[in-house]
Amino acid sequence: MATTDRYLVYPAAASGISRASSGGAAWSFSAYTELVPVNTITAGYEVVGLTFMPPTPAAAADTTYEVLMELATGLASAEVLIAQFPHIFRFDTLAGPQIPARVILPNPKTVAANTRLSVRVAQSLATTSQTYNGIKLLYKTA
Repeated sequence: MATTDRYLVYPAAASGISRASSGGAAWSFSAYTELVPVNTITAGYEVVGLTFMPPTPAAAADTTYEVLMELATGLASAEVLIAQFPHIFRFDTLAGPQIPARVILPNPKTVAANTRLSVRVAQSLATTSQTYNGIKLLYKTA
């Protein structure tokens, strides 16, 4: 049986975006950063998840980070939340490579063609701002 379903990533064949947590206070959200510009994905699609690199170097050894990334539609300064991506990871040392994080939604979120998407991040660590790199959208087309 043939299918036209495709699982894709945006941005493809390019670095993902970077978004720094706001720091200073636990669970303080950063500003939104554009992830998918308007008129970029020109057919309706379903958001499946996000992938990103945890910050390096770690702010502190033996520290568990709880992270919440939020995905929104809409114009800058008028974003509308459509999905949340919780994640948890731990740094046992201050050095060493980290593996990318993938957060998959239990049910895909439908997004209309040509929709702008942006992302913001908050974390449990209150003492410093951390930058999450390589943020990419995982999505499915019909």
